[in-house]
Amino acid sequence: MKYTKSGGLEEMKETINFSLCKTDLAKFDGKWDILKNFLKSHNLSGVELFVDQSPLPQLPNELIIGVHLPYWMGHHRAWADNSVFSCEMEEFEKLFMYGGNCREEVISNFREALSNAASLGAAYGVFHVAYSEPGYIFGHEFECTDLDVFKTTADFLNQSVSDFPHGEPPVRLFFENLWWPGLTFLDPVGVLEFTEMLEFDNWAFVLDTGHLIAAVGNCFHEDQGVDAVLNVLSRHCDEFIDRIEGIHLHCGMSGGYVKNKFKGCYDPDNGSMLLEAMKCVNIIDPHLPFTSDRCREIIDFVSPDFLTHEFISLDLAELDYKIKTQRQALHNKKNNNLFNVN
Repeated sequence: MKYTKSGGLEEMKETINFSLCKTDLAKFDGKWDILKNFLKSHNLSGVELFVDQSPLPQLPNELIIGVHLPYWMGHHRAWADNSVFSCEMEEFEKLFMYGGNCREEVISNFREALSNAASLGAAYGVFHVAYSEPGYIFGHEFECTDLDVFKTTADFLNQSVSDFPHGEPPVRLFFENLWWPGLTFLDPVGVLEFTEMLEFDNWAFVLDTGHLIAAVGNCFHEDQGVDAVLNVLSRHCDEFIDRIEGIHLHCGMSGGYVKNKFKGCYDPDNGSMLLEAMKCVNIIDPHLPFTSDRCREIIDFVSPDFLTHEFISLDLAELDYKIKTQRQALHNKKNNNLFNVN
């Protein structure tokens, strides 16, 4: 499937990440008009909405540019060892880690998520090609390679999209990089190995800048982060760069934490290992806004069609500040107006 980028910062669609979780909806009092006005105040085109297999409520489709599909952290092990579905664990943890109670259910859930994305008219659906589980997050010692994850993920994806018309996903799949085994973007050969396993062509890449900075693992300030991203990208072929159609823009300088392999991260007295693992991930990947205009160098190098300002925020004021900060760095334009929900 031939695809041509629109190219240029002015033509690029900018969005924010959003979900139907109560915490996200509460920032806008559950009112889509408030969200619409908020997006307009920041010159944003819409949202990248998290979508899974759950039935969708009535939504303002015009605000939904793309979607983020579910990421089941342990799907690699589920495909490599069917016995994981028999493990004793809470139902919500099994769904979170593996995507269901058996492979057939995982495939069915993913197909439902893709169908939901298509029903919203989404231009793309983001999917993580990576593997991790709580025990590995703390120890940072993995028993699998990138290639192992590529094989199981490609098999899962090929099976999942095979029943759609022409064997193609109904929305363009955007494969996102992480710092765990799988698609890190650190190895150009590995990227080619993965794509050659795919039996469909309606796909592209989304570059997550914060994830790539974490994967490099020795960045302590923004200039180092930008240099690290550009250095990795410069090692790839033009065909790869052309296939990067989206960017998740944010940063996090966790070099010291990654370098020390997360020592002291897990305290078993604090409760669920899964919840503790998520705290660890948030330290590695805090989703902070770029403040340096050098982030523009990454955009100029890639020329994506879509850019998501991907942040974690507790309230609307924090989100408002982070978007302002990063867009000012990106466009070198100040926006001192405070968004008023009233």
